[in-house]
Amino acid sequence: MSEDFHIAYFDGACKPNPGQMKIGFLIKDPNGKNIIEGTEKMGFGTNNQSEYLALLELSKQLVKLKINNVKMKGDSQLVVNQINCDWKCENLFLKRLNLQIQELLKEIPNWSLEWVRRDQNKEADLLSN
Repeated sequence: MSEDFHIAYFDGACKPNPGQMKIGFLIKDPNGKNIIEGTEKMGFGTNNQSEYLALLELSKQLVKLKINNVKMKGDSQLVVNQINCDWKCENLFLKRLNLQIQELLKEIPNWSLEWVRRDQNKEADLLSN
């Protein structure tokens, strides 16, 4: 297994909150080159829902591209801590998204998810706004 990691960023936004959701994500190869990015309007919802939906779409892309080593980064403490099982997820809608993401992550042999400050997530932030 290669020790070279892809880096993937995700972000969700909602204007106003609740309001129109939009997501953004991007995946960089181990050399830092963008290999895919995406943005999509997701309908009406909340900031937390849009953050979860952004990670869900990112996870689908990672599986589709068969990326095995990835460090995922996002600026939502809620999503990062709930996916990493450090915080409980009690909201039923978010819990469903959490379970879908957990199932997808089972298909990625070596992954990590970490919280970063918003200024370290600028590219995904731009895609979600």
